[in-house]
Amino acid sequence: MKLSSRQERVAECVRDLTSRPEFPAFSQHIKKILSAVDDSAVSAHQLTDLIIRDYSLTLKVLRAANSQNYSGRPILSITRAVTHLGTVAVRHLASSILIFEHFHNKPAGVRELMMLSMLSANHVREIVRLVGNVPLEEAYLCGMTHNVGEVLTAYYLPAQYARILALVEKQHKPLPAACLEVLQFSFEELSTAIVRYWGMPETIGAPKQRGVASRGSGRSQDDVLPAAVSLGNMLTTAVYRMGPEGRSDRLKSCLREHGAILPLMQKDVEVILDRAIDATKESFATMHVNINELRLRAQTRSALESLREVQPDDSTNSAADTPERLDTGTTDLERDAGLGGRPSEITLEMLTKEACSGLESPSNFDLTTFIMTVLEAIYRGVGFDRVLFGFSNQDRTHIEGRLGLGEDIDALIEQFRFRLSMSGGPVSVALLCKRAIVADAQEGSAGDLIEIFGCSYLVLYPLLALGKVVGCLYMDSRQPRPSLTTRELSLLEELRDALSTGIQRRS
Repeated sequence: MKLSSRQERVAECVRDLTSRPEFPAFSQHIKKILSAVDDSAVSAHQLTDLIIRDYSLTLKVLRAANSQNYSGRPILSITRAVTHLGTVAVRHLASSILIFEHFHNKPAGVRELMMLSMLSANHVREIVRLVGNVPLEEAYLCGMTHNVGEVLTAYYLPAQYARILALVEKQHKPLPAACLEVLQFSFEELSTAIVRYWGMPETIGAPKQRGVASRGSGRSQDDVLPAAVSLGNMLTTAVYRMGPEGRSDRLKSCLREHGAILPLMQKDVEVILDRAIDATKESFATMHVNINELRLRAQTRSALESLREVQPDDSTNSAADTPERLDTGTTDLERDAGLGGRPSEITLEMLTKEACSGLESPSNFDLTTFIMTVLEAIYRGVGFDRVLFGFSNQDRTHIEGRLGLGEDIDALIEQFRFRLSMSGGPVSVALLCKRAIVADAQEGSAGDLIEIFGCSYLVLYPLLALGKVVGCLYMDSRQPRPSLTTRELSLLEELRDALSTGIQRRS
C-alpha cells in the first residue's frame, strides 16, 4: 500500500508538471524526434527534416558525426550525418539537446543544475567509451535524463526545492533523504516517470531501475550502462557538489563501489573528468552560454589531488579562480557547414560538392539518400523556406510531390500533384517544355505560379532521364528575398544535373 501511494504521488506530480503552459510544447518536440523509430528511408528523412530546422541540433549532430568520421572528408550535411550515425544515435543525441535547450536560459540555479546534468552525461559517455561496448549517444542520454527530475523540481516547484536544499544545508541531510522527506518520492523516480511520459525507449530509464551489480557478481555487458550512469553522477556530486573535505573519501568510495563492473584507475578518472569539461564547454558554446571553465578545471584538479593524497603544485595558474568568458565564435565546422548566419555562396558550393560526390560510388549508391542530400544542399545553401522533389507516377501521367524539407512541407507534398499534359496548367507546361522557371513576385514574373503556391519567390527545374521529363525540383520563399546570383544559379543547375544523373542510373 505504501509503494502504491508513492507511485500515485509521482504520477500526480507528472500530471501537474505536464499541464504547465510551456511543458506540452517541449514534450511534443521530443516526441516528434522519437517518432522516427527505425532505420528506414522514410524515418531518416523525417528525422533530417526535424533536425535541419534547428541551429543547435544541426551543429551538434554534425559535430557528433565528424567526431566518428575517419574518411578524411568532413561531413557537412545532416542527411549524411544521419546515415553515418544511424537514426537511433541521432534520436538520442537530439533528445538530449532538446532537454538542454529548454532549461539552459532559465534562472541561474536551474542553469547550474543543467550544466551539472551535462557534466554527468559526458562522464557517462566517457566511462562507456573506456570500458564498455555501449552506444555513446545512448549513454549520454541516460546520463542526461538521470538528473532531469531534480531539474524539473528546481524550475517548476521552486518552493519545494528550496525546502529540500534547506534540509541539506541546515540539518546536513543527504540530498536523497531530504528529497524523500519533502516530495515523498525521489528525484530518480520522477526522472523515470518523465522519461516514460516522453515516450523514450525503455532502455533509457532502465539504468536507473536495474541498479549496480555487487562486487564479485561478475561483469555482464548489461550491467555496464547502469553502472556507468551511477558512477558518472557520483563523480559529478563528488567533484562539483561537495566541499573539499569530503571529496577524497567520496571518490575512493565511487571507484570501490563500481570496481567489479568498471575497472577504472585514477588516471582514467582524470581523463573522464577532463574530456567531460571539454564536451560540456562545446555544448554550452553552441547555445552561446558562458561557463566558468577555469573554475571547473580548478575543482577537478583539486579533487584529483585529494584522490592522490598529494599537495597541489605551487606552479598552478593563480588565475584559476577568475571567470573566463567562453569564446563562442563561429568554428571552422560551423563555417564549412553553413551555420554561421545567412547562407553564403561558398556554403552552397561546399554542400553542392558533397552532394555530387554521392555519384562517385556506384555500388553504394542509394537514390533516396542522394535526393535528400541534394534537397538539403539547396535548403541550407540558398536559404529557401521549402524545397521539394517531385517524381512522375508509375503511369507517367502525373508529377507528384515525394520528398521535401521545410516548414509545412507535408502540406506542399500533398498539394504538389500536376497532370503531365499541355492542358495541365503552368507547372505541367513548364516541365513538358523542359523549361527552368525563376519567378519573383516583386518583379511580377510568372504570376500564375506565384499564385498557385502562395509564395513570393520560386524556382522550378525539370529533371530529365534519357531525354524525358521524369520529375522536378521545386523551391520557394514565402517572403521577398534577394534574387539568386549567377553563381548560385549555376550551382543549382549542377545539383539538378546530378540528380537527373542519379535518377537515370536507377531507371
